[in-house]
Amino acid sequence: MVHVPELPLTDAAWLFVAVMAAILVAPIVARWLRLPVLVTLVLLGMLAGPGVLGLLEREGPLEIIGEAGLLYLMFVAGLELDLKEFTRRRAHAIGFGVAGFVLPMLIGTAVIALMGFELLAALLLASCWASHTLLTYPTFRTHGAAKHRAVATSVGATILTDICALLVLVVVVQANAGDLGPSLWLTLTAGFVALAVLAGWALPRVGRSFFATFGDGRNPRFIFAMLAMFGLAAIGELAGIEAIVGAFLAGLGLNRLVPAGSPLMHRIEFVGDAFMIPIFLLTVGLLVDPAVLVSPRVLTVAAGFTAIALGTKFLAAYGVGRLLRFERTEIGAMYALTSAQAAATLAAAMIGVQAGIIDAEALNAVVVVILVTCLVSTSLAARYAPRLPQEQRPRRLAETVIVPIADPERSTPLVTLASLLASDDAGLVVPVTVAAPEAGPGQLADLREVVDRADEMVLATGGESDALLRIDASPSAGIVNAMVERQGTMLVLGWTDRRVSRRAVFGDTVDSVLAKVPAPMLVARLGPDTAWRRLVLLVAESNLRGEGRRGLRLSVEVCRRIREARTDGDRPEIVVVTTTEDDDLRELVARELEVEVIVDRRRRTVIAGDLADDGDVFVVPFRPEERGLRGDPREVARALGDTPLVAVLDHSGALPHAPAPDDDRVDERLEDQVESIRVRERGTPTPNAVEAGVVEDEAGDDDASADRTIVVPEIAAPRQPRG
Repeated sequence: MVHVPELPLTDAAWLFVAVMAAILVAPIVARWLRLPVLVTLVLLGMLAGPGVLGLLEREGPLEIIGEAGLLYLMFVAGLELDLKEFTRRRAHAIGFGVAGFVLPMLIGTAVIALMGFELLAALLLASCWASHTLLTYPTFRTHGAAKHRAVATSVGATILTDICALLVLVVVVQANAGDLGPSLWLTLTAGFVALAVLAGWALPRVGRSFFATFGDGRNPRFIFAMLAMFGLAAIGELAGIEAIVGAFLAGLGLNRLVPAGSPLMHRIEFVGDAFMIPIFLLTVGLLVDPAVLVSPRVLTVAAGFTAIALGTKFLAAYGVGRLLRFERTEIGAMYALTSAQAAATLAAAMIGVQAGIIDAEALNAVVVVILVTCLVSTSLAARYAPRLPQEQRPRRLAETVIVPIADPERSTPLVTLASLLASDDAGLVVPVTVAAPEAGPGQLADLREVVDRADEMVLATGGESDALLRIDASPSAGIVNAMVERQGTMLVLGWTDRRVSRRAVFGDTVDSVLAKVPAPMLVARLGPDTAWRRLVLLVAESNLRGEGRRGLRLSVEVCRRIREARTDGDRPEIVVVTTTEDDDLRELVARELEVEVIVDRRRRTVIAGDLADDGDVFVVPFRPEERGLRGDPREVARALGDTPLVAVLDHSGALPHAPAPDDDRVDERLEDQVESIRVRERGTPTPNAVEAGVVEDEAGDDDASADRTIVVPEIAAPRQPRG
């Protein structure tokens, strides 16, 4: 007997057949109709809804998953927000948020009251247009603009407008019921404080602890992220605050624990892009009943509401954008992000109907506004997202840390060091293992185990890893190519203190890498114990002049990051010793490390031998010069004995004289004079610049965001034999 499903579909199998079919065909239909995919999903939802085919209705499972999709959208927005950029532009976000709330409230309340609505109804409806939904955020993320200043400003403004609109809704409903007592304000205040503490203080600490203990696998970390999202959303609802605020704050709380480009972020984005967010868009379409489009009264009211919603948001975006001197495309992006009205608006309107503040006719008009604003905002996003000017955002110091791994058992301290450095920038650690082209299946299988073990090592530190197995001509070539392919921002190399050739400083492989990679790098000789008791920053006179200061600042930053990444009980003491008095050094150390500088005028090797003690790690900057390194790391290493040493080299070109395995000649194509070659942040340096370059800030030592330049040093003419 054939069982024909009843409409609307309620059986799980048939329900998800319809939903998955809509999600699958949406890109095809969008390409055919030349519409954005987001618009197509909304239209397919309207077509499948009760007003047309009657296949689906926004009740039961679809309503729950749709609301979860909205939470997911806000959660991802919080995860992907560049916190340092947002902090730098928080005044922009607050200004845009205030304008985006105040203009709709003032203009909307006045116009809606003139349309014949009572004051409380006018206030409630105006609050609907004061809020907005980041419906078009996935479009900007797809085009790589999630961290753009216009997007960051709009995302920050969204939270402010939604919170303020929610407060107006609560006050209006309570005023209609005649209850505006102190308990209401006490509950709301306590709820906001609880969410802020949980998201800003508790969640990052609990998350880091969980990732370092039980979260050493991909699945537990993903489940933890979902628990955090829904947990804070539930707490927000419990406190009378909109759930989307809790979901967004959960994303902010986990922001530094989920680096961009990490496997965990890929999983979160995949589930959102393929399932949660498309279902949310479908449920938005299910709200629209085409029958209301033919009602003159509804259309008249909807036209007025639409003019308020779109007009006031345009005034806010245009006015604030002009004040901030944003380009026209950026203003269009701000408008596209903040003009859509969706589930939050409908929820507020439905609450108004249930409280008897507005009638069903006004609710239908709100539904029409939701459809129109969704179509307008998605169309604008499709236009402006690809044209958004790409900012030359300086990459973070430890945004992508490359760590070559040969023996996992001896590389644990190296991986720990890389993870500590990356934590401050929510960075990704990329352990790299290099295999020779002639490696057989058995060797490759063993090396894959090394890669898996390295991945687990990073996860065990609480960081995020994306381990890599490369097949390359030599270990040095594999490391250099991995830095280019993964756009590494820092290189952490292990040093066994053994040399192959007489002229090598760290060893042939390490020296070859240092001469070719334009990035900050550390060469570390570490013992098995990572419970470091004291960090000793040893500064020589050569680090206080000219280019040597870059290495000094990098060393100070390394010490700061290691200390700050540890918990309070495990934080090492920092001792700074210099061979020469220098006021700038004292100011730098006092500002960044909050310690005093000890002046000891003896040789650096003598100081190192006297100070070395159990539990110490010496951090020593070395200055790159044309003929090698100023201050031989081997001498310091011998003076320290078995005490761990981290040699800090601020840039490549530190060893331009070091012979590479495949090239021990001077490149005759290099000019005799100094040449500057500008390199874009995501560009690839020229081979000559890579082989003999030193990365330098054009704007001077104090401008960390300046364009980076490869400075090719003068190649000395060969000496003529005497006699």
